[in-house]
Amino acid sequence: MTMPVERKNAVLNAEQFLQDLRDTKKYPRVPRAVREQASRLLKHYPSKFDMELAAESAPDVFGDWKPQRKWKCPINDPDCTSNCGNYGCGN
Repeated sequence: MTMPVERKNAVLNAEQFLQDLRDTKKYPRVPRAVREQASRLLKHYPSKFDMELAAESAPDVFGDWKPQRKWKCPINDPDCTSNCGNYGCGN
């Protein structure tokens, strides 16, 4: 069973994945068509504001959208809410 926090993280991680696909330095061998599709998807991707509204409307689905600090980020990134293991990625 998917928990609301897992669903929220999936949305955030999918957004980051699409952004990464567009980055020619991070993934130089991704075909242009894939980069263009990622850009088209991001154009209408729900913003954090949209997700906050969704969480208010459907808390059982998205839970509390506001990040909750549970650990200290080693690079002091204010948006860092979990240990992704890649200290410098900003996640």
